[in-house]
Amino acid sequence: MPYPSFSCFVLVSLVAIPLAGHAQTWSPVGTGAGSAVYALEVFNDELYAGGTFTQIGGGNSRFFFFAGGGGRGGGKAGHMRFFMGADGLLTTDTALYIGDGGRVRFWNGTNLLNLTGVNSSSFNSTAYSMAHFQDTLYVGGFFSSPFARIARWDGSAYGPLTSGCDAQVSDLLPFEGQLFVGGNFMVAGDSLVNHTALWNGSAWNRMGAGVNDDVLAHCMFRDTLYIGGRFTQANGLPASRVAKWNGSQWVKVGGTLNDYVTAMTVYRDQLYIGGAFTTPSHIARLSGTTWMPVGTGCNDNVRTMEVYHDSLFVGGSFTTAGGVPAQRIAKWHLPEAPVASFTVDSTALCPNDCTTFADHSPNGVSSRSWSFPGGVPATSTDSTPTVCYALPGTWPVTLTVTNAGGTSSATDSTAVFVDVCSGIPEGVSRATFSMGPNPAHGNLEVRSTSTQAQAVIRIRDAAGRVVLEEMFSGTTLLLDIADLPPGLFLVSLEGTAGRTHQRLVVE
Repeated sequence: MPYPSFSCFVLVSLVAIPLAGHAQTWSPVGTGAGSAVYALEVFNDELYAGGTFTQIGGGNSRFFFFAGGGGRGGGKAGHMRFFMGADGLLTTDTALYIGDGGRVRFWNGTNLLNLTGVNSSSFNSTAYSMAHFQDTLYVGGFFSSPFARIARWDGSAYGPLTSGCDAQVSDLLPFEGQLFVGGNFMVAGDSLVNHTALWNGSAWNRMGAGVNDDVLAHCMFRDTLYIGGRFTQANGLPASRVAKWNGSQWVKVGGTLNDYVTAMTVYRDQLYIGGAFTTPSHIARLSGTTWMPVGTGCNDNVRTMEVYHDSLFVGGSFTTAGGVPAQRIAKWHLPEAPVASFTVDSTALCPNDCTTFADHSPNGVSSRSWSFPGGVPATSTDSTPTVCYALPGTWPVTLTVTNAGGTSSATDSTAVFVDVCSGIPEGVSRATFSMGPNPAHGNLEVRSTSTQAQAVIRIRDAAGRVVLEEMFSGTTLLLDIADLPPGLFLVSLEGTAGRTHQRLVVE
């Protein structure tokens, strides 16, 4: 897809433009741009924009604009013509490279310089994309002279990549030790490659059977290369405008899109795309195999995306984003997902006592759901619910919290312990015993450390009532507790040697 070509260029830093607050919503960036934004890139912790606008932003925004020597100022950039392709900015550690018509310039944070040392164009048409590969700058575009759509800079001059490509190069990216090249071309060097190819530093390699139309965008997502564009087939099979590389071929991604894709990025570990498609409305995120809307989207093309200061910035031809005015540049912000966390006022209770829980989940909570097995109420959506427990036992609690950034759950399996609270004094024990299993179900074996002539085992419920009583002689006694309901009980061994108690949990 050829972009409009102009002879001049405007670059603006958006670092000083007032930005809206961090909500799950679309918001404008300053007063926006007067015309299309084609590229966004971060350099030295500042967000830069390039495009066909003649004015952008407001307030104390800083502008860098150049035409025939150019200058630097603020406010309106003047009535100039200029160009910025969708992939026309490239950041390195020391410079921001700019595809400016038929030449490449670089901004070092202080000065804007021409790569070749002169102001004249290096190519006979537009440079769209750039990448550093093997310590060399590569440039791709629509130019056919002096090299065919792709060239490399050796530090003093441009050189060819064999015979180049037979049509536009839109995308460049170092990938698995080679340079990924995508665009409108069918042939790279002397190989039929169908819009995608790999350059290993000396020769061209195919990527499966390629795709059947333009590649206009790329993205690395979860260590996998994704591409977007006009294509409707990948490796000869249906693939609606987005595909990914599985190591040997291109395979489809997501559902059907009704028009082309020009932008891709990753935000909050989700793949976002932008373009001319209208279902969803020019911007979408991938959820499984489905393209989901991003709010209510934008009213026209989204051509570029960049994550900056925890927000997703988008540029393009639109004039509204999320239904609010946003002139060609806007941002989408999702809060950090919450992390479920809570405290309990009292963790040890007697039957029919109550305790209060408090939600302390960070990052903001838009909705919550508590689960209180054994408690009343059994569920709640309050931030500080009070819950009462009638039966003895150890009771779990689960809190699930949600905001626009995601969902989180936390469970404490021993959050509340409801004791028997029988009021029976422990006394001074000279006799001990053990029992098992505990928790028990069906049978309980009681073992004494000494033989007593007169002893009794009594099991009491939460109200202190004796629910089972057996005479004890010898050192071992097997009790049938199958009729006891689930809950917490008190087991006493009482005899001439003394009295001891232990808690028993019946499942």
